[in-house]
Amino acid sequence: MKDSDELKEEHALGERLDMEKYILVVLFLIQQRWGYIINKEFLEDNITTKQWLMLVVLGNAFNNPPSMQEMAEAMSTTHQNVKQIATRLEDRGLLKIERDPNNRRILRLKLTDKYHNFWKNRTKNDINTIKALYKGLTDEEVKRLFEIIYKLEKLSQNLYQDYKN
Repeated sequence: MKDSDELKEEHALGERLDMEKYILVVLFLIQQRWGYIINKEFLEDNITTKQWLMLVVLGNAFNNPPSMQEMAEAMSTTHQNVKQIATRLEDRGLLKIERDPNNRRILRLKLTDKYHNFWKNRTKNDINTIKALYKGLTDEEVKRLFEIIYKLEKLSQNLYQDYKN
């Protein structure tokens, strides 16, 4: 027969698991809803959520033009998916796909002037949209959320790498 401490521990573990399940589902729902919002925000620019994500990652995560594979790793997707998205963005003039001069097999993604102008013209709109996503949260809540999301991102990256290997 279990003593009261064991029962409390089992109850706490069950509660935690229920909360973890809830968080997992809600994160996916938030991602779906925010994806819908991003699609609507960029509809007139004919940019999808995946294209938007690539543009954001390309402009912020690299000091030098990344290879397709580096971009795929940064976006946690496949080389083929990156190539499809990048080709559409190149057709729109927002990036350039160029062969690496040192290794002709490697394709690199380079930002264009049109890319920089695109973001410069969107700044005020995008700030308002971002603020709307977090409306109702205090500065302290945003700070705590940032810290938690940062930890979750690191944990997910490690788990993702384990599953890939």
